[in-house]
Amino acid sequence: MGLLLGISVILCGCSQHVANQKEDGLQQQQLVETDYVLYEVNCGAENMAGGAGLYQSVADQKYGLDGQTGKSWGYQPQEYMIAVEDESGKDLTAYRWEIKEGTEYDNESTGFYYAFEVPQGEYEITAGFYNPFSARTVSVEAENELLIEDLKILKYQKTEEVCYQEVTDGYLNIKVYNPKRNKDAMKNPILSYLIIRAVPEDSREVLLQYMELLKPVNQQEKNYKQESFLKYLEQYNRAEELLVKEQQQNTAYREAYRNLRQAYESLEEIMRYQSFNNERSWTDDEGNVIQAHGGQVQKLTYIDRETNEQVTKWWWVGEDKTQGAHGGICANSSDDLYNWHNEGIVMRNVSSREQLDDEDYYKNLYGDCTVQEKDHIYECLSAQTAIIERPKLIYNEKTDTYVMWFHADGPTKDSQSSYAAASAGVAVSKTPYGPFRFIERYRLNTCPEDQEDMYPQSKGMARDMNLFTDDDGTAYIIYSSEENLTLYISRLNDSYTYLATEPDEAVYGVDYIRLFPGAQREAPALFKRDGVYYLMTSGCTGWAPNQARYYRAASVLGEWENCGDPCIEDTKQTTFDSQSTCIFAADDNTWIYMGDRWYSDDLANSGYIWLPVDFNEEGGMNITYQKEWSLQK
Repeated sequence: MGLLLGISVILCGCSQHVANQKEDGLQQQQLVETDYVLYEVNCGAENMAGGAGLYQSVADQKYGLDGQTGKSWGYQPQEYMIAVEDESGKDLTAYRWEIKEGTEYDNESTGFYYAFEVPQGEYEITAGFYNPFSARTVSVEAENELLIEDLKILKYQKTEEVCYQEVTDGYLNIKVYNPKRNKDAMKNPILSYLIIRAVPEDSREVLLQYMELLKPVNQQEKNYKQESFLKYLEQYNRAEELLVKEQQQNTAYREAYRNLRQAYESLEEIMRYQSFNNERSWTDDEGNVIQAHGGQVQKLTYIDRETNEQVTKWWWVGEDKTQGAHGGICANSSDDLYNWHNEGIVMRNVSSREQLDDEDYYKNLYGDCTVQEKDHIYECLSAQTAIIERPKLIYNEKTDTYVMWFHADGPTKDSQSSYAAASAGVAVSKTPYGPFRFIERYRLNTCPEDQEDMYPQSKGMARDMNLFTDDDGTAYIIYSSEENLTLYISRLNDSYTYLATEPDEAVYGVDYIRLFPGAQREAPALFKRDGVYYLMTSGCTGWAPNQARYYRAASVLGEWENCGDPCIEDTKQTTFDSQSTCIFAADDNTWIYMGDRWYSDDLANSGYIWLPVDFNEEGGMNITYQKEWSLQK
């Protein structure tokens, strides 16, 4: 977040640094009004208007004299430098420097070099990066001193780091590079922006003034994410403790001021959304990144556990990736689809076999199970080895039960592969809040003898999956089988907890069908509109996005037509950098495509993309990318 108060509070009339700047033609008021920013460089945006710094008139330039300010500054041109405009970036991340493909890279010398004319004194350097590529590290030197070492910048995230450097020769020289790039071009350094601020000498009085101006913030806890607010409050309290002690050295007050300012600037505001934005992190009403990956949204009517009254809300279930690949299932609720409340983990995984015997949560769920049954439950839900992906929820009116199906995978007695089980898991609860009791994981239907099995060595596999309930109450499970080479649609029984017919007795075309054997499709999302069934799918490329394909049919177990890619102007053919998980109708009858943006290096912060789905007169489905959009009111 930007400075609420600015650096104007750190005025100190006796500051030698301010004196140097006054000699340089700057007045104290000018410094105050610009938060002491001398340069704010949008890297690669050469000669564009902009730049908030006192010493610049353009956003970026080759090193030389600034025609308006009279200061020399800019980047040192290199043949390997290319300026890239990023449509997904904004403000200071709209442009960046990259390394040209095919560059002969030297770990120590290849990088981005800047020089800034400044008065003698100390400076705060902010280096910013927006990375649309795979994770990489960067390092920053200033005045030949290594100030930032191996800073990790993650895909689709803005990363910012602050450091400080003393300048004695009138020029601040900066180098941004990756000394550990070696031969991996995917680790090339990038650079989005640099901000250079003057740092006056701080004092006890400066810290006092700053804390006085921050007092209103201390009463605004509800406006900020709890973790960031507690860190801010910790630094504020430490500063108070310092001030009540006997006079300390000026460096102590200076450090306290810096820590407090950094904590304040790091406060994360809790957002109140009025639109869907596909290029920002989506947080819940407590400011935490929403955990509902590979999920599903639907409207449910249920008894609120706090008021004990019947409510109707949107309900979003999905994977909890907080700890990475091995997590439980989360639920979130909403009144408007924009703003979500975390309802907690509705089905937990199991950290140890002993938990099933010792902890009340598990004893209440599985206390009636035998030792052997508990051993099997632990195998299927182990927090160390079990894979719990793509959870989907349906309500069974006949049994008044919520039924959760999910891709249940993990090692088996015959294989230690993380995806050896290749099964569909099922769990049940009387409320959408859970806790859901795990029933079993199953292999499902198999290829008929008169058809070609794409993977005959392992029958009945079930991985990426989804659920669909038809108008007559019949429920189906849609899943990727035959080592992800063939999609299946299978009818469930009346309780929705297993197949309608045992696999060895199932009749093809009545109990199940296979879709496009060998096409290698996954991430299915089935829905019905105006009597027509639609099935959205993705290809199989691991965590990486790929081209979408959808199908249409007149009946669930009938003939499906391949309709191709529904994404309009998806030039990269990556479903706008996402993978399908659900398509549903909002209250205004807008159909919404839900996709996951997987960050394999940072699964907990994987993103979401929601886009409106349009249909032409012939019922063809089209999805066009929109950075931000809203439902009709």
